[in-house]
Amino acid sequence: MKFRLSLAHLGMLDASPPLLVEAAHAAGLRGVGIRLQPARPGEAPFPMEEGGPMLRETLARVRDLGMTVHDIEIVRIRPDFDVQALSGVLASAQRLGARRLMVNVDDPDLVRAADNIGALAARAQSHGLMLGLEFMIYTAARSLRIARELAVASGFPAVRVLVDALHFFRAGGVPDEMSGPYIDRDFMQVNDALARRHPGLSPAEEGRAHRLFPGEGELPVHRLLAHLNDDAILSIEAPSAIRMATLDVHARAAAACRATRDFLQGHGHDHE
Repeated sequence: MKFRLSLAHLGMLDASPPLLVEAAHAAGLRGVGIRLQPARPGEAPFPMEEGGPMLRETLARVRDLGMTVHDIEIVRIRPDFDVQALSGVLASAQRLGARRLMVNVDDPDLVRAADNIGALAARAQSHGLMLGLEFMIYTAARSLRIARELAVASGFPAVRVLVDALHFFRAGGVPDEMSGPYIDRDFMQVNDALARRHPGLSPAEEGRAHRLFPGEGELPVHRLLAHLNDDAILSIEAPSAIRMATLDVHARAAAACRATRDFLQGHGHDHE
């Protein structure tokens, strides 16, 4: 199988969107995911409003380097979710040519969460975006099963469950589950980790700052690839506090690309 490689912003958050595009291109990658929305309190957003200088610079880099913005992060569905507040993010995502908007669920009321996911999907669809619903054991959508139920309940076929390798295995996922309905088989976030989380780390800490590149750990990530479509996008999302402290942006992007290519070749897959 052949895959397209992309670089996720998480793990590169010290890089502005224009620098992220530049570093990914220099590493030999052809696509990126950009974080337009903060994921948690204290995380400052990049000034990427429509018409602003950073958005213009990012668009120029994307165009001049022949790059693609595959996805935008991250919308969190909380109890007080307000789809109207995302108008600027959706407009910027459309300008960037993105096709996926990543979604996390923090609302324990799953009926309300599904309604809000549906409202977001309707608004996102008008901007050319589908939703990638991500499950993590430390969110309300803590498993593939719950994420799939939310996707179905949202009432929008453009809502798909996004698989992230670390979260998939930490949630007890079995590779054959990837064959079920409502799974996005054209896009997956790839990374690796030890077979068991270090007891000194919370699940959230591991996910945000202690991942490995594909092939560096002990998770059977390669078993997920057979369930993807040919030419699917593999977004390298492997944030590491150690790498961030010791490698600059360009070196991290190069290491991510090199490790993922070696991993794919080692399992008989091609890439571009």
